[in-house]
Amino acid sequence: MADASIEFKGTSFTLSVLHIKTSELADIRADLVKKVAQAPDFFYLVPIVVNIEQLDCSVDYQAVKTLIEELKFTFVGFTGAVDKEQRKLIRDLGFSFVNTSKTDHSQKAAISQEAVAKEIQATAVVPEGNLYTDKVHRGQIRSGQQIYAKDQNLVVIGSVSAGAEVIADGNIHIYGSLRGRAIAGAKGHHKAQIYCQNLEAELVSINGNYWLSESMEQHWGSPAFINLTDSELTSSKLI
Repeated sequence: MADASIEFKGTSFTLSVLHIKTSELADIRADLVKKVAQAPDFFYLVPIVVNIEQLDCSVDYQAVKTLIEELKFTFVGFTGAVDKEQRKLIRDLGFSFVNTSKTDHSQKAAISQEAVAKEIQATAVVPEGNLYTDKVHRGQIRSGQQIYAKDQNLVVIGSVSAGAEVIADGNIHIYGSLRGRAIAGAKGHHKAQIYCQNLEAELVSINGNYWLSESMEQHWGSPAFINLTDSELTSSKLI
């Protein structure tokens, strides 16, 4: 008997979770538009799960889905610690309800990166940090440029301009100013780090967890390195 053409397997992906605190769609729209404007390329077609557990009342689920897709996210479904009746209503309307693993629900970020399903597993094999080779780029990376170090660390001898993007499956070292976007651990390497001589980034991300510029005030304009600790980004002075 020939092998089946399809196969279901349990896997684990990190998805973006949008926590909404109001049922007022106009307020949700306004805040999302502001957030997307800060890093439009990063948010484009990002899969989104909508967490509704902070709502005091029901929301128009179809309208929420429409809004998410209108702003160029990819709508996955709803999640949150809600009662069985509410979960049933969501599924009766034809939407997915994602049961999350036990997490710390005290996190209040408007959009946070968190694991939303125990039964999903990353398909990429992530090598240990010391197995990565280095991809070296000499010179400034200008606005609109993107440099990707596939299965490597990325070393930039120069600066990353606003509007530019550097991506690595390993670490990112920038011997200059970081003013654009830096995405390390792109394939799921949670021990990846980002180093730069001057931190003024639009966005930094490690293993799907990210900060926008307002989260970097502590070491803004200073030599700094960023790493991931217990699924949260932290920054420290480099020297």
